[in-house]
Parts: sequence; structure tokens; C-alpha cells
Amino acid sequence: MISLFTSTQYPTELERYVSVDAVKSRDLRGVSVLLHAATGEAQLDRLAWLAFALVLGLPGSGHTCVDLENISQWAPDELKNDVDKWPIEGKVWKDVVFACRFLVCTPTSLHEQPRKPFVISGSKLYSARSFHEEQLVANYIKNAVAEKRVEIITGGPGSGKTTYIANQIVEQIAKNIDTESIALAAPTGLAAKRMDRALRSAVRFGISQGSISPEMEAHVNGLKKLTIHKLLKFNPSSRIQWRHNKTNRMPYDYVIVDEVSMMPLSMMARLIEALKDDARLMLVGDPFQLASVDAGTVLADIVEASNKGKTFVNTKTESHRFPLGSPVSDIAIETKAGNVEGALEKIRLHHDTKDKSSFVWVDPVADEARLQKVAREVVNHARRLCELAASASTDEQYREIIRVRDELQVICAHRKGNLGVSGWNRAVERELGVLAQEQWYLGRPVMVSKNDANTGLANGDIGVVCKDAKGARIVVFGDAEEVKTFSTTSLPQVDTVHALTIHKSQGSEFAHTIVVLPKGKSKILTRELLYTGITRAKPDLTLVATQEALEIAIGNKVQRATGLTDLL
Repeated sequence: MISLFTSTQYPTELERYVSVDAVKSRDLRGVSVLLHAATGEAQLDRLAWLAFALVLGLPGSGHTCVDLENISQWAPDELKNDVDKWPIEGKVWKDVVFACRFLVCTPTSLHEQPRKPFVISGSKLYSARSFHEEQLVANYIKNAVAEKRVEIITGGPGSGKTTYIANQIVEQIAKNIDTESIALAAPTGLAAKRMDRALRSAVRFGISQGSISPEMEAHVNGLKKLTIHKLLKFNPSSRIQWRHNKTNRMPYDYVIVDEVSMMPLSMMARLIEALKDDARLMLVGDPFQLASVDAGTVLADIVEASNKGKTFVNTKTESHRFPLGSPVSDIAIETKAGNVEGALEKIRLHHDTKDKSSFVWVDPVADEARLQKVAREVVNHARRLCELAASASTDEQYREIIRVRDELQVICAHRKGNLGVSGWNRAVERELGVLAQEQWYLGRPVMVSKNDANTGLANGDIGVVCKDAKGARIVVFGDAEEVKTFSTTSLPQVDTVHALTIHKSQGSEFAHTIVVLPKGKSKILTRELLYTGITRAKPDLTLVATQEALEIAIGNKVQRATGLTDLL
């Protein structure tokens, strides 16, 4: 047993665990502070120090809890075979944690005073906040499903999710429901903009098919599409950061949220707390795409619970974007299923066909010549952007630049390295003859890296550097319908995106998508990452990857420790 001497110190024997990156020193100090607050002075077992420190280090890791039954996954490589330093039996850890009743409670005693900072539920150890959020979401989903106040729509790209949303909105408006009582939202500003564009397209399609009247178009298009933060009126500088909360509910009767796979647990909890008791909620997304960078896999957990019990998730299976039997469809289906051999078989099949216009597989190690051909195609596309930008000065010409920009995009698993974003960007600019000091060269594609209220631009918006009629440098954003221009001095921070990360590409689509994976092993390679990258193609796909990288990615499903499925 170990005695605590001060509120900011931890036993020296734990330095070994810090040195092999099993835990962070800041998290051990955090445990020390909690101990001091709870008891002033206490004794704590070495394993308890480690377990609690792991929980404090969870934010940003994707996990909402530490599963003590699978404690071996938390051990660094240096300790995986050292059972004295890192026991593999969950019971050993649970017994130690249970003994610390001054720091940990069970779900039944969560709200007892004084409140404990940790909760243990079964084999899972949480912070009290994370457990409360998972319990909140689970209870809401169960009750709302029973009362038919929630609808959960899932499906891959082009499966008809947005068309379904449009039809549901039209149905509500047809019942004389006030449009002011309907709210549409998404986790990010870019996702909200894409939702708006997709809905407009779905409405136009509905009009052409006769399922939506032209008179209804203005009603649907006029609905505001907000970020979750704006929906809840988030103000980080205010004492009450979320203006809409459990004591000040939102005024909406019907709330529709798109791209729910990107929503972390905490954001979902804030949304649910702010709903009126009788409000209806629709959650829409693709559970197989990349999850939020923050803790939780809310949509995937809900879908898993639905698959295990009474089905309450509406899954759209038909793909209108990728015809059945097309390269993207075949490869995406096998990747999503985690079928390594099946995916590789489809990759080889489509690669070996005579018509390779829609799909090409390039091994960056074994086929240097083909890799150089791909690189020349990327450079030629960049040169075309530069040429168009040099002569453009009207909205019509700017629209053409935007259209061309979306014709081709390199998306990479990694940021760094020759096959990462930085490597591709450097190589393209070198071929273009761009000097180091030339920041705002004509034709430069740029991505906004943070939301900006002054310009209305969102994190992820892509523009192209052009010039106005007077020759001044501007950046053009928009689509085929609307063009917006901004001076370079008015923009928030931007990054060059001849290549961008697969994470940043989520929700976008490009006529020709070049997906690039690292040559060898990488922790970032997962089937969710590969699936997201593949499904950005519309319709042409080039896959730059070794067979080893493909096997790792397809076989490696994202594993996040969460308890939401169990609670549902």
C-alpha cells in the first residue's frame, strides 16, 4: 500500500508506467488531487492509481470508460507480458477499484452525497460525468422509442437518407406545422452546409418526381441549418455556456440532426437535455464512417443495440450513388463487413478489368511507374486550376473553377510523410514552381481550419485563390448555385489542400478521389477510415496502397470502450 503525502504528488514507483507511456504524469497528479479532496490523506493500491489515471486520460481518446475485463488492451507493449506489473485478469483490477469507496460508486449510488468522481458499472470504470451522459442518452432513447418520439435513420452514401428527411419535413409542413418549430442541425458548420445543399437537391428531385410540390420548395429551403452549438446557443465565455439546457429547453417541436456518426457522447447528452419533453427527434447518419474525434460512438452503439434486440433503427440499404456491382460499391461493401479476402478479391477483379477508367489500384512500393502517373495527373489538375484562376474575373468563371476543383482530390490517411498530406502538397507546389514566399498564388486550393462568424465560413470549407476584376487576390468559395468571394486578409486560418486528410474529407464527394494509405503498419489504419475514403468517390476511385496496408485497414475495426449499447 502507498501513502499519499501531498495533493500533487504520486508514488515514485509509478514513474516506470509514465516512462513506457502507460499513463500520463498529469493524470496521476489528477488522481492525487481527487484523493486529497476526498480524504485529505489516504492509502491507494498501485493498480488503483493506474486505473483511475487511465480514466482521467480518456478525453480525446475516443473511449468513454476503461473496460477492466479487457485491461490487457490498455497495457503498453513493454508490460503486456509482465503480469506482476500489469495483471491481465479483470477481477484483480475490479477488486482493487471496489476497495476505493471514497473515490468510486456504483450506478445505484451515483447521486448520493458526497458525490464520487468515478463510477464502476459491471467491469467498466467511468468518470461520473461520462457515466451520467451515457445513462442520460440510453434512458432517452429507450423511452423515446417506446413513445415513438425518436426516429433513427442510417445508411451509406446515396442511400436516400436526405430524400427521406425532405419528405418527412414536407409531411410536417403539410399538416400546417409552423416551420419555426422545425430545427435542422449537424455537428459541424461544414456538415450543416452540406445538409442544406443535399436537401435542396432532394427537394428538386422530389419536384421532378411529383412527390413534392413547387410551392413547398421555399418552405423547405427556408429552414435554417445550424450547427449543434448554434442550435443550443453555446457561448464559451458565458457563465452558463449552453443557453439551451435542461432548465431552458429549446422551443422546437421537431429536431432533425444529420451526420450523427460525428457526434460525441457529450454533445448528444447536451442536445437531449435541451429537448422539450414532447419534442420529436430524428437522428441521421452512417455508423460505418469515422466516429467523432471526441469520446463516444453514439450512433454505432445505438445501431448495435438495435441489431441485438428489438429493431428500432431504420436502415437504408439501396445505393443511388454507387450502382450495385460498381467498383466503389463492391469494395465498400466488403470493407464495411471486415472481409479482408473478399475486399482484396474485388479490388483485384476491378483492377484487372480492361476498363480501368473508374478504378485503379496502385501499389506505391511495387509499381513506382504507375504512382508517378497518378502524381502527374494530380499536378496537371493543379496546373489547370492555376490557369483558370489567372484569367477568371466573373462569377461564371469562378463557378467553373469550383467545378474543376471538385473533379479530383487526393485524400490521405496521414498528415506527414511522402504519402501524407504534407508530402503531396510539397510535391505539387514544387512541380508548379511555387516559391516558399508565395502564399496566395493563383489556383491555390485552401481549406478553412476553423469556423468564422465574420465571414460565415465553416471549418472544412474549400476555396481557390483567384483575382477580382481589379487584379486583387481573393478566395472563391461556393458551388454551382452560389459563389462567395473574400479578400485574403479577411479569412481565418487556411491550409493548402492539393491533398487533405480522409478525416477532413468526411461528408464531401469528388468526381475522382485518390485515396492514399501509408506503406506499412500504422495505428490509424482502420476499416472505418478506408470505408470513409472509398465512399468519397463519385464515381472514379484510385487506391494508392500496399496489400499489407489494405489488409491491416480492412481487418482493424475501431475499438472504443463504451457502455451505451449495454445500457440500451
